[in-house]
Amino acid sequence: MGVAEVQLSAARAATASTEYRGRMLRQAVNEVVGSVFYGPMLEMARENPLKGKFGHGGRGEDIFGAQLDMELARRASHRADGGLAETLVKRFERKA
Repeated sequence: MGVAEVQLSAARAATASTEYRGRMLRQAVNEVVGSVFYGPMLEMARENPLKGKFGHGGRGEDIFGAQLDMELARRASHRADGGLAETLVKRFERKA
């Protein structure tokens, strides 16, 4: 299943099909995992003092590094199959 943009709204969730609610849950969990797990990990890697003249994006990376980290965290959370996000989705589906 590809990752599709899903509108997260309480009114729509109440009348949505089981499949749609599953996609909504998966997207919400992916966003949380990306911001809570991958985001801080990338931030710590960016603050590594071992920056050399190679492999560093210069001033642009310094200015936009946080935005890059957020985007990388979002993409990583959507690509990680069977990991933390999948475990959380299964747990929440059992509770529903």
